[in-house]
Amino acid sequence: MSRSAQAHKLGRHLSKVTGVTVELVYHSGKQWLVEWPDGPTRTEMRDLVAKTIEANPYHFGLMADREIRTVRMESARAWAACAVAARRTGSLAEETRRGAVQRSALGLDRIRLGTSEPKTLEYYALTDYVERLIETTAYPDRPSDPADAPLIEELLSAGQRQEYRMAEILANELRAPKPGTGPTLRAVDAPTDTDQS
Repeated sequence: MSRSAQAHKLGRHLSKVTGVTVELVYHSGKQWLVEWPDGPTRTEMRDLVAKTIEANPYHFGLMADREIRTVRMESARAWAACAVAARRTGSLAEETRRGAVQRSALGLDRIRLGTSEPKTLEYYALTDYVERLIETTAYPDRPSDPADAPLIEELLSAGQRQEYRMAEILANELRAPKPGTGPTLRAVDAPTDTDQS
């Protein structure tokens, strides 16, 4: 069996074990990429690949001397699920405030993204924190609490399934004068009842 065939077979095996679609893609030289959406963390997948190859030399032995790198692709749903869970526990507000203070102390309050308007310190701190949560959360697209499911859908809809829009919605909510008085999870630029004449 060729190395490519073993790589394909290994991808099918990992897909069955993890419950997500896993593919091994040749990169260059001895490098192969293991790619999958959401699912296990990169560390978990790296360990699973190594153990699987070691335990099955007959089926995957040609992959043993390859340098295998992991690439997990996160979905908008994963972003929303991690953000909603953090919002529920209160860590989103706490870590956003802490991150905004740190960014300000480091002079990182004037960053611009491309040609768009500058974002707030809270926006950057919030997105940094959610990305860290995604990186360390297995199956980040799944609600960590059943009560989160409707809010995840609401945030995805309000943010048009775009992470930067969802981050703006949540950052706006955190900037409300008193906790709980911020806007609901609606589109940032959606008109309110008071905007209509």
